[in-house]
Amino acid sequence: MVIYWVIWFYLCLCNIFSSYKNGLGKVILIITFLFLFIFIGFRYKVGADWYNYLFFYELNKDTDLKSIILGSDPAYNILSYMGRVFGYQDTFFVNAICGFLVLFFLLKSALKLEKYWLVLLVYFPYHLLVVSMNYNRQAVAISISLWAFCRLLESRFIQFTFLIILAALFHKTAIALLMFLPILTFTKFQKSKVLNVFYIGVSLILLSIIISYSSLQETNIYLIGNEKINSKGFFIRWTYHLIPLFLFYKYHYFFKKQNYYPMIRYFCILVLFMLPLGIGFSTLADRFNLYLIFFDLFVICTIFSYLSRTNKIFLLMALISFYTMQMYLWFFHGVWSVKSWIPYQNYISNYLFNWVF
Repeated sequence: MVIYWVIWFYLCLCNIFSSYKNGLGKVILIITFLFLFIFIGFRYKVGADWYNYLFFYELNKDTDLKSIILGSDPAYNILSYMGRVFGYQDTFFVNAICGFLVLFFLLKSALKLEKYWLVLLVYFPYHLLVVSMNYNRQAVAISISLWAFCRLLESRFIQFTFLIILAALFHKTAIALLMFLPILTFTKFQKSKVLNVFYIGVSLILLSIIISYSSLQETNIYLIGNEKINSKGFFIRWTYHLIPLFLFYKYHYFFKKQNYYPMIRYFCILVLFMLPLGIGFSTLADRFNLYLIFFDLFVICTIFSYLSRTNKIFLLMALISFYTMQMYLWFFHGVWSVKSWIPYQNYISNYLFNWVF
């Protein structure tokens, strides 16, 4: 468990002492991401679904490439296929590639949002520590979606569409994120309250149908034999949005002046909608809620730049305290953290240890 806390306190210190004004900070950032790549991409027997992924890896060993391409989540399954072609007996190869993709798109997004240490502070406690070390497919999809939304903010609609489709090739639920496209594409949505309300209502109904349909799929890797693994923790994980929601409410006048306001407002509506939806479909709502991390990152990074020095310190201390408390609850009161994350193991460190001793 110690290594998780060491990384966390290191990220806290980077946030406290970084000024974002010198090139050294970016050099340290790159080194940090290289370490995280080794830490996540080469993990061994870490994550509640470790053996589930091994089971499917072995189950699909005789599947031909055509069936993989035409099947569900083809991008991830192609990586698994390549791993088998290269002779890997387990998910070593696919984990490494997925880890690289997660961190590559996260790094691009963090640099775009400018407050890159703040991005890591918000993203590490759950999305890196839990999601990226357990749910390979969706971890990649979420990370790609971060960069997709960065492009959407710049009105790069074609790039956004391409990236979301790419994300959906890793995890099909990402396709629902295309619902953001009309909000910034058509100016009528921004000028007409009736159209806004109508579209938001229809999209929420559509999202409910997608989540309800997904909950009935027997092939959902999250639900096979593990129907109750994460559903009880949904409402705790939803509280990760509380600080961003407060900031969005408090500085609403600032956001309302920006061109991207309709998109961020729609994010806020989805975050709030997840709460009642989670009552009926907690496990699946939990999974879609993970995509809404961009709202947290964008609001926190944007407002942090807007604040006075004193308020920046106050916000940073509030974030560190909140996420530290969340990590404490997960490590010391969570069942799966003890069973599947402790002790931390790594292919590289295991190899070096066996080679030396």
